[in-house]
This record gives sequence, C-alpha cells and structure tokens, in this order.
Amino acid sequence: MALATLDDLADRLGRDLTDSEKRRATAWLEDATALILKRFPQYETAPGAVSKKVCCAMVLRALTNPDGKRQESIDDYSYTIDSSRSRGEIYLSDEEADELRPAGSGAFSIVLGAS
Repeated sequence: MALATLDDLADRLGRDLTDSEKRRATAWLEDATALILKRFPQYETAPGAVSKKVCCAMVLRALTNPDGKRQESIDDYSYTIDSSRSRGEIYLSDEEADELRPAGSGAFSIVLGAS
C-alpha cells in the first residue's frame, strides 16, 4: 500500500485528477513508496504526515512536468530535460531524504559545553 492516496495527491494539486492522471499517479505513488521504504523502512510500520508529503511531492514533480523540462527558452527555441525525468524516473531528492531522516540520526552529535 502506498504512503499516500490519490486524494492526498489531488489535495496538494488543488484539483481533481483526470482518469489518465489517476492511472499514472497510482503507479507513481507505489514507485515513490518503494523508494522511500528502501531507504527508510521505519515508515512501513509508522507512516506519517512527512512520509505522505514527500511521497506526494515526488509524484507531483512528474505529474506537473510530464516532459521533464528543467529549462526552456523562447528565441531560437530550446529546452533542457531534467536528467532523472528524461529516464522517466520518480526520485527522492536530497532535501526530501533529509525531511524523512529522524532527528538526531546523523553520524555524530555535538554537545556544547561537554568536556
């Protein structure tokens, strides 16, 4: 089961999904969930608002920019495709991974005033 639903996605998109979008979004939500759980398995048993938000953000990135354009120009028209989208991938950005990482889970901690 995905960490987010089509309704969660529509709420963030601000409109109802079309039938075509629903088919793609269902698969993408499953893909995004698999990527999240591969790196953060704790969300399988304890999903929450952050995991739902990140799952939706990953899918919305693909849904709202289906061509994967990263840059576009007008005169002498040209555009650049985001490298991950050009491969048709749903991906977890570094910022999204940071959001999912539990607080204090770094490699080390600094305690001020400790001796």
